[in-house]
Amino acid sequence: MHAGTDNGWRLGLLVGCVLLVGCSAAPGGSATGSVLASPTPDSVTRNYVDLVYTYWHQYKAAEANAGVVCFGGGANELRLVNPSACRGRAVSMVAEHEKFLSDLNGTLPPPKFARDDRIFRSQLPEAIADVKAMISAADTGSQDAVLVATIAYVNDMIPTVTDALDDVDPSVAHAHN
Repeated sequence: MHAGTDNGWRLGLLVGCVLLVGCSAAPGGSATGSVLASPTPDSVTRNYVDLVYTYWHQYKAAEANAGVVCFGGGANELRLVNPSACRGRAVSMVAEHEKFLSDLNGTLPPPKFARDDRIFRSQLPEAIADVKAMISAADTGSQDAVLVATIAYVNDMIPTVTDALDDVDPSVAHAHN
C-alpha cells in the first residue's frame, strides 16, 4: 500500500469515528437513533467458521456408520459392506453436501479462507457426484460396486476437502484415521 493511500485511509477512519461518537448522543443525553452496523471482518470470519462447523457436524450425523457399511471399515473389508444400509447413509450425506453448497452461495467468504472456499465449491460437486454413484451402486446390491464408488468418494474428499475444513475450523480433525 502507498503511504498516501494509507494515510488517507487512516484519516477517513478517524473522521468516521469522530462523527460517529459526536452524533451518537447529545451532551448529557442518550442516543435516540440506532446505528446499523455493517458486517465486520471478524463477524464475516465467525459466520463462515460457524457455517463450516455446522455443516461438518450435520454431515457426520448423516454419515453415521457409512465408514463400515459403505467402505468396509478401516481395512476395506468387503464382507462388511451393506449396500442397502449404505444407500440410506449416502442419501443423507448427499443432502448435507448439497445444503452446504447452497449455504455457501449466500455467504461471503473472508479473504483468509478464499482458497478453502474455492476448494469447497469445486470439490464438493465432484463428491456429490461420487455419493450419487454410491447410491446407484447400492441399488445394484453389489458390495464390490459400492466399495469402488465409496473409494472414489473418499479420494475426492480426503485430503483436499478435509484439509480445507481443517484450515477453516482447526478445532475438529476432519479426516478419518
